[in-house]
Amino acid sequence: MCGIVGYVGQRKAVDVLIPGLQRLEYRGYDSAGIALQVEKGIEIKKSEGRLENVERLLNGSAESLQKSHTGMGHTRWATHGKPTTQNAHPHKTGHVVLVHNGIIENYLDLKRDILTRGHKPVSETDSELFGYLVLDEMDKGANLAEAVRKSFVGLHGQCSMVVMSEKEPGVIIGVRNGSPLVAAVDPQGGAIIASDAQAAISYTKDIFFLDHGEMVIATNKGLVFEDLKTGKTVKREPVKLDWSVDKMNKGGFPHYMLKEIHEQPVVLVDTLNALLDRNKHTPFPLSDQPAVRLLENARQLIFVACGTSWHAASIGKYWIESLAKIPVSVELASEFRYRDAVLPSGTVVIGVSQSGETADTLAVLRDLKTKKIPTIGICNVRGSSISREADAVFYTSAGPEIGVAATKTFSSQLLVIYLIAGYMAHKSRATSDTTLAKCFEDLVKVPHILSDMLEPDSSMVRQVTGAVDSVKDAKGFFFIGRGTSFPMALEGALKLKEISYDYAEGYAAGELKHGPIAMIDLGMVVVVLAPKDLWRDKTVSNLEEVKARGATILGIGDTEDHDLKTLCDLWVGLPKEGRALEKGLLPFLLSPIVQLLSYHRAVYRGTDVDKPRNLAKSVTVE
Repeated sequence: MCGIVGYVGQRKAVDVLIPGLQRLEYRGYDSAGIALQVEKGIEIKKSEGRLENVERLLNGSAESLQKSHTGMGHTRWATHGKPTTQNAHPHKTGHVVLVHNGIIENYLDLKRDILTRGHKPVSETDSELFGYLVLDEMDKGANLAEAVRKSFVGLHGQCSMVVMSEKEPGVIIGVRNGSPLVAAVDPQGGAIIASDAQAAISYTKDIFFLDHGEMVIATNKGLVFEDLKTGKTVKREPVKLDWSVDKMNKGGFPHYMLKEIHEQPVVLVDTLNALLDRNKHTPFPLSDQPAVRLLENARQLIFVACGTSWHAASIGKYWIESLAKIPVSVELASEFRYRDAVLPSGTVVIGVSQSGETADTLAVLRDLKTKKIPTIGICNVRGSSISREADAVFYTSAGPEIGVAATKTFSSQLLVIYLIAGYMAHKSRATSDTTLAKCFEDLVKVPHILSDMLEPDSSMVRQVTGAVDSVKDAKGFFFIGRGTSFPMALEGALKLKEISYDYAEGYAAGELKHGPIAMIDLGMVVVVLAPKDLWRDKTVSNLEEVKARGATILGIGDTEDHDLKTLCDLWVGLPKEGRALEKGLLPFLLSPIVQLLSYHRAVYRGTDVDKPRNLAKSVTVE
């Protein structure tokens, strides 16, 4: 959610904080601010709206601010209080200044207590209240670190804080309780604290990921980690990230989202190379690792996820049940965590999250850990909370994804789940090795087919852009499909809602007659996902019902499917090379098509493609 960057060291703080916050803009925000330590104390510049507003305030500020070597910045995604300058972070209470990510659940009790002490909060936020707690502890004689620790243990909820005080210049305290927080040592001297490693990757690839219930003290000398409850020093080891600054640039594309759509072929190859042992001469040769060993004893899989990750898992359910012949459930983490679910012996739960910090998914894994249920994570960030809380992890190798709408991380999640399906099928002998060998050989071909599909002048790209041009006046969209195309329809509708703000719904094609067909008339566009697979004929029969009601039909199917094509007003054909693939792999080819449809629609509507309104990249609170 919110972006946090804190710095103390030899560099000019502004030169670290502003670029750091810019790298975190993808998380979504509605106000921003920066606090800088100067000789007279700590000065704050903040504003509603974009980070550029804060930069303008800094440009007209005193030279002392520009030369400051200690400070922190924040991009706020509003929870408590409107997105105003008054509610923007940092907040200052006396000599204490702080920024906050997350929610303080017992803020009403805290506010009543603070008011009785004579304090007068000036914002509507829950965040500001914490500053008064720290202020009172320091007035009693505690130093900053001790005051922060004592104050923080009284908070309820998932949140992280970064705190400074005018009484202790050159010291920044970070505390993590749920919401992610990382730290890094500046090679030139000093340290960085941030809510995401991307803010520090320009200076070092060695990143410390704070655990739940940990505090970090940053000074010119580096970092000291402490246990939040006991105050005892904790030994931490950094995680070396293989990300680069180049991967976080647009690379000549107008938007990060478009760049990340085009990165999918490389991402799939990188993920394959990271997970496979090519010395094994078996279908789906996953390298030996703890996650693989947990799968070998599984008699049932339960996937828990949110949003796009839930759609990836929903597609994977078809694969695993078809190939490995074991039962699979796919659960929304936000619902599953509050259910009294029955988990028989042999159940393995797999949490899927691109960031590894998704609050609901993380909560499920933590709860199951106490119940001794084996858990596996699928995520894109080494050192993330899910990677540490799960018993084992499969990492995707998507690299940093800046656009809020997940694209390449979705494809890499699909890849991992397909590998799981094939591996388990081989181990259980549920599917013949001859069939599995064909599945794996075709899987390896997918990145090359995608690469050709995504060429700027490819027929697919021309057909997608032409279709978008033809439906400029559409009043809404329905995405329909059956089988693995049903979750892909849900994903296509989600993408369109996320970045173009169009009315869009995804449905199983067979469910249209059970109510939704009442919405279909002139002005609606129905996107039909109907590749030549097991469900194609049934989908086409549902399409006849739609056509009779006057909707514009955009078909996506086999390039030689002339019968389907004649039913459609607009058409996007899958590449000829895809005809020979195992039918289970078709979602990999449908994915970039629905992504590009959403992207070009959003560009036409003039929305902020990479930073859509009201959304955050990593949902770290409920």
